[in-house]
Amino acid sequence: MATSGLLAFQQALQTTSQNISNVNTPGYSRQTTNLGSSNPQLAGNYYLGTGVQVNGVQRIVSNVVNDQLNSATSANARYQTYSQYATQVDNLLGSSTAGLQPAVQSFFNAVQGVANSPSSIPARQTLLSQGGQLVSTFNSMYGQINQVSTQINGQLTSEVSTVNQLAGQIAALNQQIVNGTTGNPVGQPNDLLDQRDALLTQLSKIVNVSTVAQSDGSINVMIGTGQALVVGTATTQLATAPTSGDPNQLNLVFKTANGNIPVANVNPGGTLGGLLDARNNVVVPAENALGRLAIGIGQTFNAQQKLGIDLTGNLGQNFFNVPTPTVYAGANNATTSGVPSVTVSNVNQLTTNDYQLSYNGTSWTLQIVGTSQTVAMSGAGTAASPFTAGGLSIVAPTNATAGDTYTIEPTRYAARDISVAATDPRQIAAAAPVVSAANQTNIGTATISAPTVTAATISNPNLLDPVTITINNPPTTYTVTDTKTGTSTTPQPYNATGTTVSFNGWQVTLGGNASAGDTFTVTPSGPGDNGNALALAQIQQNKIFSGGTASIGDAYNQLVASVGNNTQAASSNASNQQALLNQVTSLQQSISGVNLDQEAANLVQYQQDYQASAKVISTANTLFQALLNAV
Repeated sequence: MATSGLLAFQQALQTTSQNISNVNTPGYSRQTTNLGSSNPQLAGNYYLGTGVQVNGVQRIVSNVVNDQLNSATSANARYQTYSQYATQVDNLLGSSTAGLQPAVQSFFNAVQGVANSPSSIPARQTLLSQGGQLVSTFNSMYGQINQVSTQINGQLTSEVSTVNQLAGQIAALNQQIVNGTTGNPVGQPNDLLDQRDALLTQLSKIVNVSTVAQSDGSINVMIGTGQALVVGTATTQLATAPTSGDPNQLNLVFKTANGNIPVANVNPGGTLGGLLDARNNVVVPAENALGRLAIGIGQTFNAQQKLGIDLTGNLGQNFFNVPTPTVYAGANNATTSGVPSVTVSNVNQLTTNDYQLSYNGTSWTLQIVGTSQTVAMSGAGTAASPFTAGGLSIVAPTNATAGDTYTIEPTRYAARDISVAATDPRQIAAAAPVVSAANQTNIGTATISAPTVTAATISNPNLLDPVTITINNPPTTYTVTDTKTGTSTTPQPYNATGTTVSFNGWQVTLGGNASAGDTFTVTPSGPGDNGNALALAQIQQNKIFSGGTASIGDAYNQLVASVGNNTQAASSNASNQQALLNQVTSLQQSISGVNLDQEAANLVQYQQDYQASAKVISTANTLFQALLNAV
């Protein structure tokens, strides 16, 4: 009995020494020696004890708390990463000096300068320079935001490589644990189990995991919605691939013998989840919103520019080169299917969404990427009658086959690709095509508005013909005469409260008390006219976005506010998750951590127990010697 005590307490001392030695070892779980009495021996009508035995060395862990720790680790890493990248974009967009607002203001100040001096070549040259500066700001801001996207893609690839390394190590430990427990239903390889738990915690920092314990001691590790990463001693390789067709947008896939299988469309948690959060909720929306601004300013300015006359007397041409939407064919599309032709047809209705266009063999469906929301389309999808939705005009490919899909990114790269088309300051169309005036000899008080010209009428071949509008006698009708061709209209009703006159592609409004014989003229403008320059300057204040509810400044402020709100939410969540992680870590350490005070007390106790067992041996030896001496 004394010998069994010596051996048992020797093991207890070794376990305590192991705990003390590993007090600072990451992932180490405190161990304890389980003691039990040996099987007694029958001695007549009673049993005699035979001492103590070691039933095992057990590590003190709570699987429930460990799961909570892994979950908290994953959530904390997700929001810390999300906050880190969102803050970069927020700082860029929120800058009062490096942001877009100063460049937009300087550009429209230059437009106003041309309106003030429409014939001034220096003022026009300033406008060209400021246009180049505005384009450069768009390009630069896209580049800086895209640099964040590049960093995200790089870290995605790096973290996926780490996931595969950890998965391989877990599978190898599974094999060692299975080998260590085969034929040994009682003993557990505690240190190997600690190592595996530590690897799971490291893995949880990168991606949220769930585990299923197997009867042989191994565990299966799943990510996503239960897709297996480790099954026993086998692993599935995680990888990144541009599953949406856009080569700049990497997503998570499993590499199998049958090709890449996308990881389920849920946030994977951990650092990977934070990276995808930052990209999907901040970086991509910022790129899209910035691109919408570039397209909105470019197309609206071009449209108004084309309604004016430049310094050489010609109709205005494009001031900006505005890029068209980007379209990617699905990976499984037939090579002969072609791609749809997509253009921005209505800036007013243009959104910051990306879309997926799908064909089922008989009909087309348009959905917002990242959601299951279907967008209604009008039209037939043909060149004569294109689909229209979200400010886009879509001509579907004629050779599409069932199952074909296309990713449409209307605004993603517009800020990167926009440029200045005008090269000559004389090309700036500051003048309105025609101007109106009331004859100074008019007796009545009737007035005439400035002529308006639309994109549909600017090409009228008689637009620049001089025209006279004459109030007839009695002054209840008027006649319009093209003095160049000599053609006149039949008398038209005149209403003093407001009469709209449309002729040769222009439109004016007459109003007030007219007298018979009063005349008004609409004639070609001269080089000193600033009618169109004033309209160009007004674009800054016009509500050209969001269905006519937001100006350029409003749209940019919405972008800054959206990124700022997401950044603030990510930062708040990061703080909360860090506090939660600290709590769970403290709980886990209170269960599994080594307490040196407790171990020191155990050391003294087991030492005394060992000495007591040795005393029993000494006593037995003395008694035996006394017995021999007596004999």
